[in-house]
Amino acid sequence: MAYGDHADLHHTGPGTLAGRFMRTFWQPVYRSKELAPGQAVPVRLMSEDFTLFRGASGTPYLVDFRCAHRGTQLSIGWVEDDCIRCRYHGWMYHGSGQCVEQPLEERPAPDRIRIRSYPIQEYLGLLFVYVGEEDPPPAIRRFPDFERPGYVEAGPGEYWPCNFMTRIDNDPRHVVFTHRESWKRMGEGVRSAPSPLKAEETEYGVRTYGPPPPGRPPRYTYFHMPNINQVRSPRIEGTIDDARNLEADRLFWRVPIDDEHCVNWVVDYIPLTPEQAEQYARRRSEAGEANPEELNAIGEAILAGKMKLESLPADMSIYKLFWIEDYVTQVGQGRQDRRPPERLGGTDMGVILKRKIWERELAALADGEPLKQWVTPAGLADAQGTRVPIA
Repeated sequence: MAYGDHADLHHTGPGTLAGRFMRTFWQPVYRSKELAPGQAVPVRLMSEDFTLFRGASGTPYLVDFRCAHRGTQLSIGWVEDDCIRCRYHGWMYHGSGQCVEQPLEERPAPDRIRIRSYPIQEYLGLLFVYVGEEDPPPAIRRFPDFERPGYVEAGPGEYWPCNFMTRIDNDPRHVVFTHRESWKRMGEGVRSAPSPLKAEETEYGVRTYGPPPPGRPPRYTYFHMPNINQVRSPRIEGTIDDARNLEADRLFWRVPIDDEHCVNWVVDYIPLTPEQAEQYARRRSEAGEANPEELNAIGEAILAGKMKLESLPADMSIYKLFWIEDYVTQVGQGRQDRRPPERLGGTDMGVILKRKIWERELAALADGEPLKQWVTPAGLADAQGTRVPIA
């Protein structure tokens, strides 16, 4: 069957081919430290709604969005021990999905009532869930390079009004112009020399690279199927000097909320000693964590012509500036179904290869053929070459 028959990579709701494919992988839905014991929140993933809560024991759970009784949203209820109680009539469900109480019923039979629960794991500061059909679920993808001693931190979710594929397609060559202002503020000057770009399929997805600038180490962009990017970057939280003197290996999960919205979860790894990590964490805290709503609002104002990116405060962190620069270029592409036809070029080799692999895997899924089993090896970060010296 031709790949073109399975070229819809953008719709991931229930019943869609891309949605079936994405549901074969674990996906992050929340930052661990933002979900306190006794807290319940609604989460939306691939056009489906769920209830996420952390029990009094500290164990996280993911269950259906609504109570089985009258369909009330469960996240507005109460967390009691490792259960959640509906605010409407008090029906209570254990995190396993089993109903354990029906307090207003004359003849309660909670053992007959169950809502669906989903596997959930905490990893690298994020809460990952599996909402597919495989039972037991596949093993969660692990990233050995991010499990080594050093500074590891998950950043706040970047909720953007665009399709998740828009973020996946963010190619490495865009930095020359998209992030020109950031490079200027870091004293790097403008990088604009064209050079050949190569992209190749690997055991984990796609590796994209080109010849490094004179005197600089090689740089690779790694794409882990189906929706994870890995890079080394100075775009970290903290001070301008941190951006000049430190580099982080970064993982980005591009996760669909629905077909017009996505969230990007970021994990940073910096190989610092415990003392260096403590000092950097303090500087990062003093600089103030990114406020997603505030940064998105700046991006929208720039898109509307009400602000200029070059006029943003000189002391804004490079992480926040990168966020806004990416927001205006990617969200500025518009809705997937309203864009003009693309005219891809040599800088899009990685984009083209990723799309071909996606289409190949969707074709295999549709035909009942085996899917490729992706494996992430250790040492990808080390292949990036020598880091920027730590001041």
